[in-house]
Amino acid sequence: MATSHRCPEDLLAEIADLRNRLFEAEDTLRAIREGEVDAVVVSGPAGEQIYTLKGADYSYRILIEAMNEGAGILALDGDILYANQKLSEILGASLERLVGTRISDYVEAADRELLMALLSHGRQGGSKGEVSLRNRYGVIVPAYLSFRSFNLEEAPGAVCLVVTDLTLQKRQEAILAEEQLSRAIFEQVAEVILVVDPEGRILRASQEAQQICRSNLLLRHFDEVIQLAIFDKTGGESGPADCKPFSISSILQGKIFYGLEASFSPPEGPEPLEMLLNAGPLRGRQGEVMGAVVTLTDITERRRVAEALKAAHDELEQRVKDRTAELRLMVTQLQEEVTNRLQAEESLKESEARLRHFSSRLLDAQERERKRIAAELHDELGHALLTIKLQLRALGRGLTPEQKTLAEDIQALQPFIDGVLKNVRRLYSDLNPGNLEDLGLTGALRQMLDLFAKNHKNIRWQIKLDNLDQDFPPLTQTVIYRIVQESLTNIGKHAKPSWVSVRVKRDPTTAHFTVEDNGCGFDTSQIHSLDDPNRGLGLAAMQERVRMQGGTLEIISRENQGTRIAFTLPLGSGRE
Repeated sequence: MATSHRCPEDLLAEIADLRNRLFEAEDTLRAIREGEVDAVVVSGPAGEQIYTLKGADYSYRILIEAMNEGAGILALDGDILYANQKLSEILGASLERLVGTRISDYVEAADRELLMALLSHGRQGGSKGEVSLRNRYGVIVPAYLSFRSFNLEEAPGAVCLVVTDLTLQKRQEAILAEEQLSRAIFEQVAEVILVVDPEGRILRASQEAQQICRSNLLLRHFDEVIQLAIFDKTGGESGPADCKPFSISSILQGKIFYGLEASFSPPEGPEPLEMLLNAGPLRGRQGEVMGAVVTLTDITERRRVAEALKAAHDELEQRVKDRTAELRLMVTQLQEEVTNRLQAEESLKESEARLRHFSSRLLDAQERERKRIAAELHDELGHALLTIKLQLRALGRGLTPEQKTLAEDIQALQPFIDGVLKNVRRLYSDLNPGNLEDLGLTGALRQMLDLFAKNHKNIRWQIKLDNLDQDFPPLTQTVIYRIVQESLTNIGKHAKPSWVSVRVKRDPTTAHFTVEDNGCGFDTSQIHSLDDPNRGLGLAAMQERVRMQGGTLEIISRENQGTRIAFTLPLGSGRE
């Protein structure tokens, strides 16, 4: 058989490993002899198993495991270091899964702050408190927790925990509370409630029943002390009502009554009372009749009120009939008035339509008249002034040195004539925006804004114009130009702003125009007031121009806070 030869280094390593195992075994035996080891973990086919060493603390371990309260040891951070079997049952987790988790994981969120406070006080000596636990199955377990500081070398600051399950105690308290509630109902309810045994004797009676009968009803037979007569209304509500005696025996035989009207004659009462009767049998778990419950509600005053209400109702019915006849007459008159008003509204609508038509014609005529006047200013007055200027200049050149004074006068007239010509050109531009044909809408607007900014150098400007040259017919372009021109004119004359913004933005279907300033503003109610002497026609003309083109206009202004004029027009709007 072949043999393998091992090198000296492998042999030395094996000797060192055996020496370490020997030292570890001797140290373990020493710890067991001196009582430092409580249990031994052994690995086998079934997994790791824990074997405890039987010693002086064995009886204490048996005691802890056998007690009806949950017990455990918590580390400084609340981790569970040890737990007995009862604590495992309360929390619904096996010992292997329980050890190493935190106790706060098993406490309802609303009680976790209380838990931390109890744990903190427990480290300082001891603390107790009631806390709601939630086991791993989601079941709420009311518990009483007791904490006590615990000296443990392996875990400084550890705390001993004792948990008492209060579930049974809470159930007992609930049963007692139900009994107390039942007593409170019988003592405070404002109705007659009687509980009867199978023989017909009264076992329980409410305080109201004792007061109405003015005697002790307990253990007396129901039919002897509670004399009831049921109203039999077989003839209907309007027919006579017969009275039939009532006996508890019918209830004990299983019959049930709901909302029956009955007459009750108290043993010592001055007169019978009208009552509402509800009665039914008490049955056991097997369905057997164990007694009966009878409730009586005093409706005497209710019946009196009902009769009074019926009389009032009859009177009201008659008054309603009378009032209905009056209303019918009024409705007929109102119908006639509504018909007349509808006719008047139709006439008003026709008048308004004619007025809007005339307004449209007037604005068109106004625009044509402006063009005519502008043409006359440009062709006649402008040319005449230019001719005078040229003739004066020629006349000045032909003067002799002896006519120096006349030459100076002619020279002085030149700037005046230039100013008049400039004003004529300005009036021509204002009356007839001829640059629309040359520059297009966007260029004409920008030229007007540049001219206005040049004449008002103390104003900061924000201008943003989208190109609209191909979006509107000429008439609509003139309307847009006039509205922006009127807005700038008002700003220059009245607003006194330090900042002006003009924005033109288009989307696929609409063009949006905004002229805004931070000037002195004005009262917008003047726009709609016909009696205000300060009301101008410019803003009203703006609104009418925009309406005629199928758009909308909004004017927002506040005193000392500026003005915002915004209008929208559908692309391609207006008529040729």
